[in-house]
Amino acid sequence: MTTQKLDSLIAEACAAVGVTLVEQDMFRAGKRKTLRLYIDKPEGVSIDDCANVSRHLSDALDLDPEIIEGAYTLEVSSPGLDRPLKSVADFTRNKGRTLRVTRSTGKPVVGTLVDADEKNLTLTVKGNAENVVVALEEVLVAKVDVQI
Repeated sequence: MTTQKLDSLIAEACAAVGVTLVEQDMFRAGKRKTLRLYIDKPEGVSIDDCANVSRHLSDALDLDPEIIEGAYTLEVSSPGLDRPLKSVADFTRNKGRTLRVTRSTGKPVVGTLVDADEKNLTLTVKGNAENVVVALEEVLVAKVDVQI
């Protein structure tokens, strides 16, 4: 398998559909390989978005069977609301949303994400006059706080 070529085809399929690749994972499940992609876009991902990325990528992979040798399964889905945010790109995509951030230093902080960079998250927290800054190195888990 040529990882660089696969990455390029995944990027092309996502660009063609207008979505962002959040995460990819390749693993063996029995005799088959499984390539799992998580995609997102600001307004949320539809089933059609997943199907279109899958179709684009499948067509490209069919043209060059050496990219993934042998039988494989392709799965394309949204990352889901309860998926932990890990990268700066994850945080940037979720600006303006309410996050629940569990820190190594104590109780969780719940607030609206105002900004994120390589070192810190900046949140507006109800009841605080000033924004709360949380160092990324303190973050154990950060998730979108889903209000039902």
